[in-house]
Amino acid sequence: MAPPIRKTRFVPEWIDMGPKIPVPRIEWIHEKQLDIAYGGDPLQRFDLYYPNQEAAGPLPVVVIVHGGGFSHMDKRDWHMYPGFYALREGFAMISVNYRLAPRAKHQDQLDDLIAAILHIKAHAPEWNLDPDRLYLYGTSAGGNLVSIVGLKGHNEGAPYAVRAVAALCPLLSFTWIGEERRRASLFVRFMFPYICRSVFGTGPSKSAPAMKLASAENYIKDTIPAFYLQTGTKDPAIDYRHVSRFYDLLSQADNAAADRLVLDLLDGAPHAGAGPDYLEPPSIMRILDFFKKQI
Repeated sequence: MAPPIRKTRFVPEWIDMGPKIPVPRIEWIHEKQLDIAYGGDPLQRFDLYYPNQEAAGPLPVVVIVHGGGFSHMDKRDWHMYPGFYALREGFAMISVNYRLAPRAKHQDQLDDLIAAILHIKAHAPEWNLDPDRLYLYGTSAGGNLVSIVGLKGHNEGAPYAVRAVAALCPLLSFTWIGEERRRASLFVRFMFPYICRSVFGTGPSKSAPAMKLASAENYIKDTIPAFYLQTGTKDPAIDYRHVSRFYDLLSQADNAAADRLVLDLLDGAPHAGAGPDYLEPPSIMRILDFFKKQI
């Protein structure tokens, strides 16, 4: 049986359908820099891509942060595909790798994303990028990382603050999952202890302090960065009600407004990668249009 992701209406030039799981093509992109190091570990690397069309710089940047349960996947897998639409719309695109569990823990991965953002900003003038127009685009585990880093950077007025965050089917709260695990789907009941042991080093019963630090709701303060939440209502891994609950908390911020905060529920959609929903043009373009409004 073919993986459901193959039902996506991919742009043929942008994807290699030969492998069982389609792989993005990058040879069509004229200007790029691959495997830029932002740290000493082999996984502390990102790729930088420029639009093929002439665009006046400095360019806004969409930063893709892949998912994979904090322990799998890569900056050149299907997670980067929405970035091709960003290139078409005049953004530069950066796809980031970060150290993976179990060798790296959750805080290491947050530190990696912060280090990558700081490296991008430090080199923005020579790369013709606008350091004040960085937009994080994270899926699943990546949605957790971009949500926490986006909120922390905004709260602290830190050098790694970004203009906006998009979190797709994000694992937002380890705490909420832990509290409701016995009532969750079979998939969650099976996978959650595994993920906790992988990213925290212990099971859920002994991970409460670490789970709190890894839960994005604890970083919501009086104001927030612009935030776009996109999730499916039939996701066995991420309860869309958690995403709605997080949206409600964000809505209480002093600067929350319709043009700065969006909850986009994909009716009937499963988790990213288990279907075409997050990779189809309408789903991607709604996020990119949101980013443009923040410019």
